Amino acid sequence: MLVVGLTGGIASGKSTVSRMFREAGIPVICADDLAHEVVKRGSAALDEIRLTFGDQFIDSAGALDRVAMARLVFQDKDKRRTLESIIHPRVGEEQGRLLQEFAAQGHNIVIVDVPLLYESGWSDSFDVIVVAYVPPEIQVERLIARDRLSDDEARSRLDAQMPIDEKKRLAERVIDNTGSIEHTREQVIEIIEELRDIANSAG
Repeated sequence: MLVVGLTGGIASGKSTVSRMFREAGIPVICADDLAHEVVKRGSAALDEIRLTFGDQFIDSAGALDRVAMARLVFQDKDKRRTLESIIHPRVGEEQGRLLQEFAAQGHNIVIVDVPLLYESGWSDSFDVIVVAYVPPEIQVERLIARDRLSDDEARSRLDAQMPIDEKKRLAERVIDNTGSIEHTREQVIEIIEELRDIANSAG
């Protein structure tokens, strides 16, 4: 089974690309969804977060206060790494379980959508890596419009990630999201054909 990593930068259109893979019938594992699942209320990960960071990051319903946590970790690299050390191993375990399930179902390609694929040191876990790309200035514009951030806040969030041009350089395949949805879809279809050729040639 060909395991394909899909990544990008914040506001680079990765979710749109991910949806297009799903629409083409290719299973997609979303690491963000898994990260939400492993810190759900009552989980061991949430208990560890409470002990590590304090009760102020747990809301009145006993769930993770994501806004407060995001504000902290986007400003403090060490705290971000501490949070990742709690969440990432558990996400990896759940991802492995799902990959086994898809392999047992007979799928020969699975997409794993990982926003911080390179930052997390997961690049060796994938047979092919696809990056959804837009230039940094477009990331800033989209992030300000989408999340109602200031210019400084948007740039701070970009600075917390590897530069998207570096991700573009490292990837085996790049999807340019600066154009129309139709142009993005054409690129996704082309990559799917390439991935199927690779998967079939691998047996």
